[in-house]
Amino acid sequence: MAKRETHVDLSDEAIELVAARLRLLGDPARLRILRELLRGECSVLELAERVGLQQPSVSKHLSVLRSEGIVARRQEGLHSFYRVADASVAKLCDLVCEGLARRLTGNLASLTPLARTAGRRASSRK
Repeated sequence: MAKRETHVDLSDEAIELVAARLRLLGDPARLRILRELLRGECSVLELAERVGLQQPSVSKHLSVLRSEGIVARRQEGLHSFYRVADASVAKLCDLVCEGLARRLTGNLASLTPLARTAGRRASSRK
């Protein structure tokens, strides 16, 4: 069995900060915005169109993400363009998605024998 990596023991204050960061990323609209920004820099209007939200809503989410250092803004004339500023966000999303994929694959694999057994039972009753 592989030995688990040891992690730094977090203080209660650090745990609160981590929880706040995860809550910030727990909003589906913010995740959709981040998904688009991980594809490349976008304006607020482009993001609103791509994620299916109104521009004021996207601006509000971007303001929160920017205040936490997750995204950065670049001004070009009257237009603002946003990009992901914290690369750890992409890593975190990848880790969560990989874990979900493993879990879902495991669930599907465990259901497959049940489906075959149920199918055999149904055909034997005919």
